[in-house]
Amino acid sequence: MGESNRIFCFGEVLWDEVEGADFPGGAPLNVAYHMAKDDRFDVHMISSVGSDAAGKRMLSLIDDWSINARFIQSNDEYPTGRVIANVSDKANVSYDILRPVAWDYIRVDGKLRAYIPENGCLIFGSLACRNSVSRQTLFNLLSQTCVRVFDINLRGNYYAKETLSTLLSHTDLLKINEEELAEVTRIFQPTSARAPEQVQLRALMGRFGIKETIVTRGADGASYYTFDERVDVAGISVPVSDTIGCGDAFLAAFLRHRLGGATVEVALTHAVLTGAFIAEQPGGCPAYKLADLDAFMKSKLG
Repeated sequence: MGESNRIFCFGEVLWDEVEGADFPGGAPLNVAYHMAKDDRFDVHMISSVGSDAAGKRMLSLIDDWSINARFIQSNDEYPTGRVIANVSDKANVSYDILRPVAWDYIRVDGKLRAYIPENGCLIFGSLACRNSVSRQTLFNLLSQTCVRVFDINLRGNYYAKETLSTLLSHTDLLKINEEELAEVTRIFQPTSARAPEQVQLRALMGRFGIKETIVTRGADGASYYTFDERVDVAGISVPVSDTIGCGDAFLAAFLRHRLGGATVEVALTHAVLTGAFIAEQPGGCPAYKLADLDAFMKSKLG
């Protein structure tokens, strides 16, 4: 993965309602939030919000976070996204993702394609493809020459084999957890369901031409794969507030370090520790400074 400083996060921007309180969220926005903490990166959000009070409040926050909002559209017909999060099981949060909302209708912007450089990084997931409008906009962007990072992020029944096939076929780096790997294996190569993880992954990577994959395991760490390499990093246990956005913080940390030239092992270690740091705090975008994260890491690494 080469060096890049222009980051584009495509997809859902929404409010997570957690026990009556609102937190800004959506996996792509969470990634953008954490990436923008590092002033080496020029971070852009590609999405849509309603022209309502919730959308205005969201745009104000995004501006405060130094995320470029020039590619966030305003929609007069549909409200700003909202998700009802159930945190009764803090380690396994469930979500009621309301629809239809503004981010279901992200429309093609002719200026955007010209603005993404070859060494730019486009980060996307599967949830934003639940509606044909946003799906076709993303498909249009995926033909762009850049580093394409797919955080598969399967939610409910908001995915289909054909859509996943297109997304995987345009992926350079895939992030997937163990449960998602089992589901993708069931869909595309069911005869491999009992095979070791490494066999399942390399079959998947070979089928779709994926160069790099990260398998996340929550508190048990993560593994990085290419066809010729495997790197494992152990996890750590922390007191959990909730797990909202932990995987997004993990991905942002990995990309921050990897795109900045760090080794895979260093990037993966920072990613695991960043996910743990966020797990200790409520919501996917808790207030913190990189100095706070660095202090946490030093306390864990010794």
